[in-house]
Amino acid sequence: MSWIAWKEEYRVGNEIIDHDHQALFKLINAFYDAFQESKLRRELLHILNELVAYSEEHFQREELIMAAHNYPGLEEHHHLHEKLYETIYALNSRLHKDPRPLERETIAFLKNWLTDHILLHDLALGEFINKEK
Repeated sequence: MSWIAWKEEYRVGNEIIDHDHQALFKLINAFYDAFQESKLRRELLHILNELVAYSEEHFQREELIMAAHNYPGLEEHHHLHEKLYETIYALNSRLHKDPRPLERETIAFLKNWLTDHILLHDLALGEFINKEK
């Protein structure tokens, strides 16, 4: 069973964005599973590196979609993406430098930022795009 399960309520209605979100869910679940199974630090780092890289790619794709649809919330959404990326990047940097184990709160952050961001921000984008159709 997944720690963070994809639900239909997370569906934005854009194939690219929904695919990206599902991939992010898989990466966060992989990171959580590795953490729970006390995997080697290098395995955690590898998964977190993937999450950082994929998040950056996803944010860029999502913003291109917003621009293509003249989404009025693009600038605000871009700033949210910047803050999220900075936080994920900082977590990654800390894990690379700090030998202490991660706290559960740090792991929970990954789950919360993704679901909160989708529910609070990306669904509005989906509604806007789908109204255009």
